[in-house]
Amino acid sequence: MHWPRLSIRTTVLLAIAAAVLIPAAALWRFDQGLIREVQQPLIQQHRQAVLVMASNVLVEPLWTIDSNQVQSALKRTLDEPSVLAVRLAERRPLAPPLVLRRPGTDEDAGRPMRTEIVREGEVLADLELRFDDRELDRILAARRAATLQLVALQVLLATAVLLGVFYRRLLLPIERLKRQASAMAHRDEVAPMTWRGDDELAELGQHLNEVHAQINGLFTEIEAKKAALETMALHDPLTGLANRTLFAELALAAVAAARRDGGRLALLFLDLDRFKSVNDQLGHAAGDELLVALAGRLRAAVRESDVVCRHSGDEFTILLHDAHQWDEVAATADRLLKSIEAPMMVREQEVTVSASIGIALFPDDAADHEELLRHADTAMYAAKRLGRARHSFFRSEFNSQLQATLRLEKELQYALVNDEFVLHYQPLVAADSGAVLGCEALIRWQHPLRGLVPPGQFIGAAEQCGLISELGTWTVRAACAQIAEWKRAGLNVGAVAVNVSALEFRHHRLVDTLTQAMADFGVQPAELEIELTESVLMTDTDTTQRIVERLHALGLRLVVDDFGTGYSSLAYLKRLRPSKIKIDRSFVRDLPADEDDRVLVRAIVQLARALGIVVVAEGVETEPQREFLCGIGCNVLQGFLLARPQPAPQFEQIVRAALVDAR
Repeated sequence: MHWPRLSIRTTVLLAIAAAVLIPAAALWRFDQGLIREVQQPLIQQHRQAVLVMASNVLVEPLWTIDSNQVQSALKRTLDEPSVLAVRLAERRPLAPPLVLRRPGTDEDAGRPMRTEIVREGEVLADLELRFDDRELDRILAARRAATLQLVALQVLLATAVLLGVFYRRLLLPIERLKRQASAMAHRDEVAPMTWRGDDELAELGQHLNEVHAQINGLFTEIEAKKAALETMALHDPLTGLANRTLFAELALAAVAAARRDGGRLALLFLDLDRFKSVNDQLGHAAGDELLVALAGRLRAAVRESDVVCRHSGDEFTILLHDAHQWDEVAATADRLLKSIEAPMMVREQEVTVSASIGIALFPDDAADHEELLRHADTAMYAAKRLGRARHSFFRSEFNSQLQATLRLEKELQYALVNDEFVLHYQPLVAADSGAVLGCEALIRWQHPLRGLVPPGQFIGAAEQCGLISELGTWTVRAACAQIAEWKRAGLNVGAVAVNVSALEFRHHRLVDTLTQAMADFGVQPAELEIELTESVLMTDTDTTQRIVERLHALGLRLVVDDFGTGYSSLAYLKRLRPSKIKIDRSFVRDLPADEDDRVLVRAIVQLARALGIVVVAEGVETEPQREFLCGIGCNVLQGFLLARPQPAPQFEQIVRAALVDAR
């Protein structure tokens, strides 16, 4: 329920009316009830007294049998206003009862009261008086009229007094406050109002005088600071560098001046590499501290006339004036990279970061400042694709590459929705017997136009556009579904290894995905292996250790791929305890001719055997390679010599053929 919104004036008037009328009505009501309670016994006593007096007056005339005196006494009794009728019944024989009644009174009207008239123990007569029942009502009506007049007088006087006080102490001050507030709102140059008294409205008026003075001072101060605030709005609050708005204005002006004067500009788009790991490991406050320090380094590495801007997050843009020589611009970019890569202390920890820089030149690469910024951004992504921690000048073909990448990302999204991916399986074979010991599941894209696309042509794009998690989930579920199908067919193919990318490995849903897929398809832990590169395992070791522990808790075995190309740390082999390591194909390719490869591979095999880890040699393509590996104790091989990756039906034929040969 919504109550109507009343003004203060109406509310106070209603309150005054309620304050006056409600007590008056309550008093009148109470008075009426009290009068009835008080008058009732008094009337009863009066009637009793009238009855007694009448009987006393009649004693002597009745004793002397004086009829005239009796009649006279009865008439006097009837003259009493409350008496309606008198009846006297003598005890003398043959004496008729005497009845006197007011004119117009019924025989049974009124309430009777009776008594016996006695003298010297002898009952002379019975006396009955009938009294008027409306006597109390007449008394109450008279009292009610008097009380009502008194209450009305009280209401009028109280209302007049309260309205006078209300007008003088509330309405008049409120009108003055309204005029004072209106003057403040319009900033009128008026003198402060004088307020007398110490009530609340006077105090409010004094406060308004003070507020008026303060507001005038604040407006003056605000106007003085307006220019400073506008300047602050054009700078990044964290680093103090120009923000995107100011940079756009300065770049627009610089391009216009360069176009007019035949000058040249260079715009550098800088993005920190893997800055997210700093926030994840040290916290966002440490990340902000790092950004502030880097902003100072960038500002110090360029000229005073150049503009440095924090574009967003960990991205910066730098506008270089008078960029006439491209090699000078390249030297500036190299100087910036070195300055950024110098170690710095953040929260008592030494932190090292790198950056990728894209460079676009005016007027060579763009006709306006917006196009210049877009091309520098495109060149920055090219620098990241070339390995990060470097700079790259914009080239026109970058745009076509960018468009191709965007098309590829859209096609990947479509492929996931329409189930265009397939798994091929490459067997892991015992070197001596040729028995199939397991396989590696390798994803392929069955493109409707380009045919079978290998993973090297789309995995990178999937990582860039954030689809790698969905792609990894599809791979895990497809592999588990195939394992379940082979089990129903009674075919034992050993463990199936599924590759997991770095981004997918660190995703918090990986373990949940594996758990759900194994449960949905009834896959046992021994039937599935997780294959990772050693560079993935060596990055962010605390997070890696926790994820590996969760995988071990599920009973899943870990396979280290491309062993020897990363850190090859003995410590992580001891800590992570993988079930298998795969010797990278780069060490197998020149066997057995290359002496260095022979020594390295032999050492890896001996080390793994000592730790109880199975060694798999990848990329086995010749018979001499197989013989050498078998001779040094590497008993599990994978490569084109043994079998290429095959679709599931062809892989099944390889497994069945190996089973026949084993028999």
